[in-house]
Amino acid sequence: MKPIPSFPKRSNLKSQFFVFLVTTFSLGTTLFAQTQNTSKVYMSTDRPRALALIGDRYHSSVHIRNGLMGVLALENIPIVYIENHEALTPEALKEIDLLIFFKDGNIWPNGYEGGSEKKWMTEKQQKAISDFVNKGGGFLALHNSHGLYPAGGPYYEIFGGDYGGHPAPENFMIRIENKDHPITAGVEDFRTYDEQHMSKYYGDREHLLLRNISDANKSAPAGWWREIGKGRFVYLAPGHTPEALSHPMMQLLIRNSLRWLTQQKTSK
Repeated sequence: MKPIPSFPKRSNLKSQFFVFLVTTFSLGTTLFAQTQNTSKVYMSTDRPRALALIGDRYHSSVHIRNGLMGVLALENIPIVYIENHEALTPEALKEIDLLIFFKDGNIWPNGYEGGSEKKWMTEKQQKAISDFVNKGGGFLALHNSHGLYPAGGPYYEIFGGDYGGHPAPENFMIRIENKDHPITAGVEDFRTYDEQHMSKYYGDREHLLLRNISDANKSAPAGWWREIGKGRFVYLAPGHTPEALSHPMMQLLIRNSLRWLTQQKTSK
């Protein structure tokens, strides 16, 4: 004799149907919210345009692009990446609202023998960058972008700081010094494996954003902001390693910096 199949009790059927309805409604609501929760940066074609000068002997352009493209996409900022320093001209800067540097000031036209390096930035380029910022441009300088440039010129006047060397990469702490600035909104102290740049900083405590602190208690300023003329400037030290540049807290710092540096575009 075949067994008679059993069916769920009516009460169980009602309970299962209710759970199904609730689950379906919740999923539908979530999907609807996801499709509707669109950032205002996707609502207009009037977006800031960016130019990034990247890559040098010690820093791969691929590593830098990989670390920047995500945050720039989230802010819907169109960008052109260049590795050729000669392409940084006054004419090129007139076409953009945001300048990004991840590059030191040396080139090696005759190979990497000691003493063969040269400074690539010309006086004309220094003046063009200074004019760009003073007239309302935003300038984001990352990691080694304060290193080995012509001393005493307009470029370092924008920085308000200087290169101070660094030990070999190691794990250390990045501490948030100013938690009330828009650039550090939502950012928490974090540890990362990176070069600990011992940057020289000539500004005041109000403009200091970050400090790096090693396990041996060696410390240096690691990020700051400035308003110069009608423009804005931000320096962030981490980024030598892919781990540091892609760290969620570093990504948030960069994204917040992009917003702060370009917000003057909306008030023109």
